[in-house]
Amino acid sequence: MYSCAICGWKIYDQEGSISWMNQFRGLYSCPEGIFLTGVGLCTGPGRGPFIAPSDPNARFDDPGYGHPDEDEFAVMKRWDINGRRGFIFHDSCWSLLEQAFHPTPVPHARLFGVCDSLPLGMGGDSIHWGHDYGGLALIREEHFFPWEGRFTDRAFLNGWSDIPYTADPLAVSEVDKILTESPREPSENPFSFTASASSSGKDPFIALPVELRSAIAAYLPTPDVLNARHASKSFWSVFHSQQFWASRFRGRLDRSWLFEVRHHRTASMDWRRLHHRTTDSHIGQGLQNRKRIWALIQHLADILELKWNEFSSEPLLEETRVWVLAAGSMPRQLAEGFCHSKEGLSASTIRAGNWEYLAGISLSTASGEVLRLGYNSGQWRSVQLAGLAGFNLAVGSGGIHALQCIDGRSGKPSAWLGCPNDAPKTQRLALGYPITALDVGFDAFRIVSIAVARKTDTTRPDGQDTLRCSAIWYPDVPPPALDLNEDFFVSVKWYAWGYRPLFWTYFGGPGGIYLPNLIKVAISVSHVLVRIDFFFDKEVPAECRRFGRSDGPEEKDPVEFQIDGPGGEVIDRVELCQQFPDESPFNVILSREEGSLAWFKLSTNRGRACEFGTISKLGGGPMVAREIVAGPGAAITGLFGAQYRNLACGINTFGVVTEPLQKT
Repeated sequence: MYSCAICGWKIYDQEGSISWMNQFRGLYSCPEGIFLTGVGLCTGPGRGPFIAPSDPNARFDDPGYGHPDEDEFAVMKRWDINGRRGFIFHDSCWSLLEQAFHPTPVPHARLFGVCDSLPLGMGGDSIHWGHDYGGLALIREEHFFPWEGRFTDRAFLNGWSDIPYTADPLAVSEVDKILTESPREPSENPFSFTASASSSGKDPFIALPVELRSAIAAYLPTPDVLNARHASKSFWSVFHSQQFWASRFRGRLDRSWLFEVRHHRTASMDWRRLHHRTTDSHIGQGLQNRKRIWALIQHLADILELKWNEFSSEPLLEETRVWVLAAGSMPRQLAEGFCHSKEGLSASTIRAGNWEYLAGISLSTASGEVLRLGYNSGQWRSVQLAGLAGFNLAVGSGGIHALQCIDGRSGKPSAWLGCPNDAPKTQRLALGYPITALDVGFDAFRIVSIAVARKTDTTRPDGQDTLRCSAIWYPDVPPPALDLNEDFFVSVKWYAWGYRPLFWTYFGGPGGIYLPNLIKVAISVSHVLVRIDFFFDKEVPAECRRFGRSDGPEEKDPVEFQIDGPGGEVIDRVELCQQFPDESPFNVILSREEGSLAWFKLSTNRGRACEFGTISKLGGGPMVAREIVAGPGAAITGLFGAQYRNLACGINTFGVVTEPLQKT
């Protein structure tokens, strides 16, 4: 069953009955453009078909409508049907969306583009916005990396009938009851506060007229205003201001979801009483569901209201530049712009659920010209630069979360613009050269890729003429002092299946300081290597204790290997065998680079070893075996690798970190 793109709840057959949960609208793309359907009724089992009138003013139960096959369209990024593919919405949710945009129409093309830019949830039946649909979805805290989509359907043990997600958010009867209850006259203000009532004389708001204080309060969230009354007695009167409580029902404030008050305003309405009457404890499940969906719509509105900055320029000739790219897994839809930055750079940001993304960038030139690329959210953060020599990026699967600018004079990175938390980072674009061109790719609301270029006849300030093409690393780019054995893993590049960072675990700590405390290694496997856990006889940082992610119930009992770290035993050798897919039709979609780790062995300086897999039993496609040994006075202190997002796949890219041991 597919889910509504707004509220996240299912649109499914009600076994012959008609309810808000099986009435839907579609927003679809076809060669002629983007169109909204009329109201359809989901009557088919499982995933369709979805048939709705082409006329947005028509309904499935209009006289003479026969649900023709030519009105069917594909849902959720499937192949098209009748040249149409699109997304579905409960008709009630679409009505709420229209009310939120009232009096302007919903921007259909923008909405379709945004939906099409987002990945699907784990079950492929809903859009992954980055939020949990107001508690409807479940965020899986374990067995995932932070950058991965971790939302899945929540299990409702008591069925679907007693939860607010199934209640009609329009809830017309409940709204009518609330608005037609006998209104009481607004209560009088029992306080007659004046400026002379202040004992401290330090309250800056006392000198303001009551009307101006009420106007200030009207722009603030309700909890902030109520807290202000504790900090400033001059705000006491706001609690009894009908003007203030009426403001709660406008704009995007906490009661704006009760939009029906637009048509029920009376001079005798007690807005404070109405605000109290519509608290969570006094409303039914229908309005509780509306409140949830309304909050999701406000989040969506912020994205749809982004303004695009038109910009065009003459790009450099292709043969005069060298490009380096960093991107998420989104398709590249690039808008080119040629620019020189001498003064500064700004970034516009937008939130999508729990993530913040870069929506646009702005560059100031030495002549004072400002060049803006992408979307303007109205929220800009800036840094000052003496020329631009590249970027460090925080790159998620959906796009660019944050960037640091490399100053062309000092070579140092700026502060982060955006939010880099929990996102893999790369120095791939930190060229060390003056940047001569930017190639920035956008989807419908964010930056999904950045490429930079320098002229081919330029050289680095240090005299070297090689580009620095770092991989994408999590949790951060490893320090340059670490010895990363990059010849030990299969090529780090943009894979056939898209974005896949290298994660790394520094189990030995700087200079191997935690190796004397290492007492056990546990290798978790299903049919492939899934995870390696490290155990110590004292507390060590969390990032030192696990390599890879767990895949839960598919795992077998881990292979445990005791290590006498306190007695000087250390891991000094790693061997592995990587198997690649054969040429069968089943594996034709896989790149020849996408092998899996079929055999793995750890050895110590005492000649002891543990392993997983058996080379003699391997079959199928070609295999590549590798071995690495720590040099004299050194030990293996870390591991790095990559895993598919697919839960059935284990670690299939692997490398090690070696370091000279610190003398004690």
